[in-house]
Amino acid sequence: MEKQTKYYSLQISHQEKLFDFLSKITLALDVKQTSHFIHTIIDQICGRLASFDSFVDESKQNHERLIRQLVYVYTIFINKVVGRDLKKEYIIEDLNTAKVPEDYTNTISDCILSRFQDIKRELTEKLSSISSSSLTDFDWKMNAILSSDRINVVSENVLLLNLTIDTHNENEKKKQVLVEMTKKEMDHLLEIFDQINDAIQAIKV
Repeated sequence: MEKQTKYYSLQISHQEKLFDFLSKITLALDVKQTSHFIHTIIDQICGRLASFDSFVDESKQNHERLIRQLVYVYTIFINKVVGRDLKKEYIIEDLNTAKVPEDYTNTISDCILSRFQDIKRELTEKLSSISSSSLTDFDWKMNAILSSDRINVVSENVLLLNLTIDTHNENEKKKQVLVEMTKKEMDHLLEIFDQINDAIQAIKV
């Protein structure tokens, strides 16, 4: 498998800093707690009631905030690992790249692999619940906008994206949607597309 970033599970390089936070788990939990922690995250991903209160050490400053951040980062990591259908060797290499210690790496990868099909099934169900409307065509062009109700900077380049949407309803014509986007908004859209691709990869046989 080829890398598009320094992580096998990531396709967009500016998300790498997010995964660099994975190693912070050693500051919050020991190895035994980590196993329970990862399984609790997977429970949450799979739509089960999950609480992380038991992982918070009130005697440590900012520990609750650290736990919340770890829940967020590891939720993304697990979804992307399953979305890209990564084997154990690639999961371990990604964790090694993030400088997660070996004992934690083995525990985390084993937890993910033991629940891999549960997570994949949940991603599949989420994907199937998406609206039946589909994109059938698009066109784009770049404009230098001198003034706009959304853009205050003179001569800022914006993307004009014209989307053709098919609602698959015999009583409705195809819709034309015009979207005006700055570079920052376009970057955000690409991140969303990356998440969509992960979900699609998760249901490929």
